[in-house]
Amino acid sequence: MRSFGPRGALATFAVLVSAAACSGGSIDGTPGGNNSNAGASGANPGAGSGNGGSVTSGGSNAGGNGGSNTAGGNPSAGAPTNTGGSAPLPMGVDAASLIPERIRRLANAEFDASVKGLTGYDKSPAQSFAPDARQSGFTLNDAQRVDNVTAKQIYSAATDVATAFDVTGKAPCTDMSKSEACATSFIASYGAKAYRRPLTADESAGLLTVYKTAATGATYADGIRLVVRALVNSAGFLYLTELGAPGTAPSGAAVALTPYELASSLSYLVTNGPPTDALLSDALAGKLATPEGREAAFGNLIGTPAAKDRVVRVVREWLGVDRISETDKDNTAYPAFAGLKEAMTTESVEFITAVIKNGGGNVSELLGADWTQINEPKLAQLYNANLSSNTLTKVTLPTRRGILNQAAFLSVFAHASESGPVLRGVDIARRLACINIASPTSLNIVVVPPVPDPSKTTRERFKVHSTDPECANCHKTIDAFGFAFEEYDGMGQFRSTENGKPVDSTTTITNTDFDGTYADANALALAMSKSAQVRACFAKYMFQGSAGRSDDSVQASQTAFIKYWQALPADKQGNIVETLLTFVKSPLFTHRRAP
Repeated sequence: MRSFGPRGALATFAVLVSAAACSGGSIDGTPGGNNSNAGASGANPGAGSGNGGSVTSGGSNAGGNGGSNTAGGNPSAGAPTNTGGSAPLPMGVDAASLIPERIRRLANAEFDASVKGLTGYDKSPAQSFAPDARQSGFTLNDAQRVDNVTAKQIYSAATDVATAFDVTGKAPCTDMSKSEACATSFIASYGAKAYRRPLTADESAGLLTVYKTAATGATYADGIRLVVRALVNSAGFLYLTELGAPGTAPSGAAVALTPYELASSLSYLVTNGPPTDALLSDALAGKLATPEGREAAFGNLIGTPAAKDRVVRVVREWLGVDRISETDKDNTAYPAFAGLKEAMTTESVEFITAVIKNGGGNVSELLGADWTQINEPKLAQLYNANLSSNTLTKVTLPTRRGILNQAAFLSVFAHASESGPVLRGVDIARRLACINIASPTSLNIVVVPPVPDPSKTTRERFKVHSTDPECANCHKTIDAFGFAFEEYDGMGQFRSTENGKPVDSTTTITNTDFDGTYADANALALAMSKSAQVRACFAKYMFQGSAGRSDDSVQASQTAFIKYWQALPADKQGNIVETLLTFVKSPLFTHRRAP
């Protein structure tokens, strides 16, 4: 597959939209034309390109970085070819440790937050999009792509947003003899809000052409709504840039992000949405150029509801429990699961929220807490606890320590009709202990599941892996973690017997800093909650979930981040918020490496 540079990817997105639309037609297949009514899909989206290039309807494209491309022109005419100018780094920082210069597409949740921030649209159109691509389990990543299907979904969402747009309230024009001036003013303000930076003259002119295309022979409102559709459908809205100011930097040199890029990067990292006017003002005043300034801005954001949701999301994605919403079970084996899935989701969200707010926000509490948050009596009953109402309640569970012993984790990492010691063991080994477990495919091993046997427990059946020379080495580690959770079935309900035989949950862990023999998952979770190895593994994944990349190109960046993290006081190294702040304060956040 051909590899495209970060700036070229913006042009690539535009070509996809144009290809999906076809000449003379809209992206949703309706007839094309030169006029459009109320932002409806009756015009051909042009091929947008460039940093902030607008993939617009009406056959127009406002190219970014000083380039403009209108209908009938070269689709890539607006694509910039320069890279950001090189910039000095703090003493002792090597440019080779920086994350590569790039752009990234908004994840689905970010798209919804951005649409709401721009237009006030309170629905969640991206929930119907194709699922986010993930890197290392995280939805925030620069691997998000736009194919023909996604392009159509984005276009449809942009149309819905434009149709619902409150022109009278958000783009008032009391004197229709000056409607073009009103539109020009709206484009300047809303365009800057959509692109998270001021528009270039060419971009403004291109969007004004879009307005005129729809308003001519129709109404001012029609023109404004087509502009809104163009903005939401544009590369400048859909992509975040980390390119620095225009200029030429030698390959491998450090590139400083612009104030607008810093504000956007910080806001999306912490709140999942676009920057506020106050944050942009701080950025333009140079306050985000210093670690102290970024720390202050981070502090202003982290207490907001949006930040709470974002932090909870990244923790859930780290542990994989966010996948509970897409987990299903065999109704014969687990008839109660479907009715409890929503309560399991609520429990994991509210538990993490409470750990951050009231429990100090530490990994030790996340893994070792003897309490949880439940709003469903039937879920409490699953835990052998008492709850008489649907009010969210803190419930003490001394025999279910932390999030690994909660139903969401235990259900996600299990099979449709039985527990999953391998699934549980692999996830814990990789994502909490950072033990490298090779995939069977990479070892050319064909996995054959143990044959069902109603006379054996799951552990007895799965022990066959340890007798196979090809499997034994990895399964010595995998099974040690996974078998500890065998007292829980495939939806997290405690069991002392299986198929009429006692369940054995004892385990011995080796080659970690929490080596030892444990009676069950409860004892293991408590030991892991105190582990420096687990805290370091957590920091590694928080970097990956914040940096949006985990491949070999950022291994030096990850190593550098761990060094910054290790400089924290010991009592802060397991703190979720402090770990995120460490990334924000580091040069890894403010600079990129030129290709």
